[in-house]
Parts: sequence; structure tokens; C-alpha cells
Amino acid sequence: MLSPPRRAVHPMIGVLGRGRMGSALARNLAVQGKRVLIAGRTRDGTRPVGLASYPEIHCVPAPVVVARSDLLVLALPFDAAVDLARDGLLDDGRGRTVVDTTNPPSSVGGGRRSGRLLAELLPQWRVVKALNTVPAGMLGEPVLDGRPVTVPLAGDHPSAKIECAALLCGLGFVPVDVGGIDRAPALESLAELLMAIDSQHALRGRLGFSLAVPELSAVAPSNVAWPDRPPVPVGERQRLAPPAVDNIRSTPGRPPRPSR
Repeated sequence: MLSPPRRAVHPMIGVLGRGRMGSALARNLAVQGKRVLIAGRTRDGTRPVGLASYPEIHCVPAPVVVARSDLLVLALPFDAAVDLARDGLLDDGRGRTVVDTTNPPSSVGGGRRSGRLLAELLPQWRVVKALNTVPAGMLGEPVLDGRPVTVPLAGDHPSAKIECAALLCGLGFVPVDVGGIDRAPALESLAELLMAIDSQHALRGRLGFSLAVPELSAVAPSNVAWPDRPPVPVGERQRLAPPAVDNIRSTPGRPPRPSR
């Protein structure tokens, strides 16, 4: 059984990256009432127009995001995240959780140079690979064909994976644990495949998958409340149920999230 991580009373979530992914993530966290610190790759702390109407989002320089966040999300291009790590901006991890959403260029290749490189560069952090298979456009409405989108996550620290799973559940996704950080290259290959399908069929970022398993077991920590959702249509082959709490080894289903 995985023990819940130690949490701040009002955790601050940091996002490095103000592109489509980082901004969409910050907006959807703010809608939940989460406090968010966000920064781009520069030390500029100005507020982009798209975030101006969200008082929960604070645009600050990148060093402030790193220093004050209880949980940090890297929503940057892979090369930019590696540069920040090598430049020492991310040295002060203090055992906190960092969610790596990056996808290295296809030419990088190799598990150590791609999926595991950031984990090796950030030994003071508990690194979880997640959200790299999710297009930015899915963050606002993570339901396709009436089913919530599955998000695989990988990492070597069980409590960090529970913390990441709580973040994903709050966003409306169904997280599934796929193992240690050595599985990160597989998640990056999956992301590459999904992007190829998106391009081939002009899906414009409305793409994801829902994993079906024989037994539904726990994903969310006990202190994560499932939001109220409408019932699953009677025509569904299998009625989806909210998860239990014991582990995050396999994925549950749950009713679809209403459109905003």
C-alpha cells in the first residue's frame, strides 16, 4: 500500500513554461481554486494576456517558481528543461516532486539520453514522468467518446506518484502507474505515436486513449475527492465506478466530465 505524501495545507503548484501546455495547465488548476506560480524560460515575470483574468495565477520569475512551489511541473521543450537543469536553476529540489511533461526530439533516441536524462540531472527532486501524452487542448475537457482520458505516469518514488496522481485526478484524467522512471522512454514513444495519429487525421489536439482493464482498482489518494459527475449513459457496455484508494497500479473508469 502506498502512503499519502506529506502535503502543505494550501499547496502551491509551480509551472515552468508559458506556452500552450503551461498556460492551459495553469488556467485549469486556477479553475479548481489552486494557487499557481508560472514562469517562462526567461526571468521576466510579466503576466500574459491569456492569464490576466485568473487571480489565482501569479506570474513571477522562474527562480521564484522553483523556490516556492510545493510541486513543480516542467511544461517546457525538452532541450529547454535540460538547459535549466544544467544551468543550476533546478538544483534546490529539497525532495519535492517535479512532473516532467517533456518529449525529447525523435533524433535524441535512447532511454538514458531522453526519458531518464532529466531524472539523472535532478537528483534532489522526486521526478515523475506524466502528461507528456496529453495535448494542451485536452486539459480543459479530458473526455473522449464519453470516457475520461487515461494518463500513464512513471517514477521511482511511490509517494511522488500519488501526489502526481492527485494532480491528474483533479484535472479530470485517469492516471495509471506504469512503473519506474526507466519506463519514461516508452511514454515518449507513445506520445510520438499519438502525435502522428493526430497529424494523419487532422484531429487538432483532441486525442487520447482510455485504458480498459479487467479489475478496477485505486488510483487516487484518499484525500482527493471525485467531483460530482453525470451518470454514465445506460448504453455503456460497462458501468464506470469511482476508484478505491489502495494502489495506483491499474486504472479505474469514472463518469465523464461535463463540458465547460
